[in-house]
Amino acid sequence: METSFSTYLGGEFLLFYAALLAAAVVAGFWIPGFLRPDGQRGPVTDRHELAYLAGGAGRMTESVIARLLGVDALVEGAKNKLRAATPSAGEDRAEQALLRKQGDFGLTEAHNAIKPYAADVDEDLVRKGLLQDKGSRWQMRFMSTVPYLVVLGVGFYRRSAGVAEGEPVGFLTALMVLTFVLGVVRFAKHDPRTRAGQEALDEARVTHVRLQSAPTPPELGYGVALFGTAILVGTPYSQLHAMHRSAISDGSGGYYADGGSDGGSDGGSGCGGGCGGCGG
Repeated sequence: METSFSTYLGGEFLLFYAALLAAAVVAGFWIPGFLRPDGQRGPVTDRHELAYLAGGAGRMTESVIARLLGVDALVEGAKNKLRAATPSAGEDRAEQALLRKQGDFGLTEAHNAIKPYAADVDEDLVRKGLLQDKGSRWQMRFMSTVPYLVVLGVGFYRRSAGVAEGEPVGFLTALMVLTFVLGVVRFAKHDPRTRAGQEALDEARVTHVRLQSAPTPPELGYGVALFGTAILVGTPYSQLHAMHRSAISDGSGGYYADGGSDGGSDGGSGCGGGCGGCGG
């Protein structure tokens, strides 16, 4: 080890470290893709399940809101707020929970009302073999992050040797900080779907591709479930997309953090990571 690392000149080691970091990035994407379980293949038609596969609890919240907007059960309230207009219009418990809310509310409040029902959807998708169970998700997150930990270990070893010799270590420290940040992002952006879950979502998007560009008002919930709030741009319901963008830009988009696909993208898979989107 000593001849391999501590004897490198500063510039040589920086190049070596950068190459290791690039390899860690590649490995961080490859590992979860290679180890992803197959699951149990089968079509998915339930709107809540498709929304959860696409973008977790956050996407499910937006799908519920979109359907209720499309049938005029929700109306626009104050800026970036909504208000229930027809409390009896809910078709299921998640919609009913939202329509019971009094006064104006935003995305985070809507998400908090729907979270218990999203948790049930998560469990159903795990049972169906479309999502990894919680233990497997943490294991895959950790394994995806191991390459970054190895690179950081190499960096710490060489940095200690450099400090002991009085060498400048500023550039190496900066690269190590970058390694840490990328590792944290890799840990956070895990796609918990099985291969079967990915295929079921892809098939649904192909089958209902029309909803990406021309959904009717009653189809808004299904369209947002599959393709995100971006499909609402240029429609009378574009406020929901504006709320989505505002929540992300001001940092309150954390209502996506406990979703099935760990992501909050406007379209695509929702994996950021989300989710593909969330990589791996």
